[in-house]
Amino acid sequence: EVQELDLHVFISDGHVKSGGAKLQRYVGQMRVDSTVPFTERWDYDPKGNLRRVYVFRLRPVDLDQTDMRESDAVQIAKKDDVLSVPKEVVKEAAQAGAKSKKTEKHTTGQTTANITGGERTVIRREGQLVTAFEEHLEGAGNVFSSFQITVEGERGTFTPDLYDETDHALYEAKGLTTRENVRMAIGQLLDYRRHVENKKTLRLAVLLPTAPTPDVQGLLAEQNIALVYQTDDGFAGWPLA
Repeated sequence: EVQELDLHVFISDGHVKSGGAKLQRYVGQMRVDSTVPFTERWDYDPKGNLRRVYVFRLRPVDLDQTDMRESDAVQIAKKDDVLSVPKEVVKEAAQAGAKSKKTEKHTTGQTTANITGGERTVIRREGQLVTAFEEHLEGAGNVFSSFQITVEGERGTFTPDLYDETDHALYEAKGLTTRENVRMAIGQLLDYRRHVENKKTLRLAVLLPTAPTPDVQGLLAEQNIALVYQTDDGFAGWPLA
């Protein structure tokens, strides 16, 4: 439905006169990217409260009729930064939205999305897995949160799935137990660790819905990365050894 609306973008660009009203420059007609319509970030509002920010990915309808400049793009980070996102803030932001993401994870295992190439079924197993594990941690009295990591020289941010503050452990979850997913999780964890404080004592773990093959388990062990997977009565591999 959003794609059916006409979207025209204006950007504040200077002032009418010194100290006067701001000038608005017309950029052009845009459409929201159909594959990745937006990304989520965290930032502080003018009152100093941490809030979730949705950064929409816009594409020009007619590039020749678009006045888009380099300064209009998301700017490259000038320094590394790790922003802690407390569990309470995550829950507050989810409850403030039109629909709670936590509720969505519990009520359905999949959803349908319209993206390039036709209708696709998007499996939400990873979200359900993380939610179940968070509840498991809460029941054990562990405190958890996450980070938003900004890297110098890059525009985007990235956020690990879960950080267990009690055990100083970083988790990357995957919705499917495949070698490809585990290999991806290993790379992500090693990348995250480079930017986290006290990284020498930081514990890394992959969170999966089922046990992987013995060889994949050996791969994780060789990298000194713990394995935690869901069972009928909880999570095998937790607490971490």
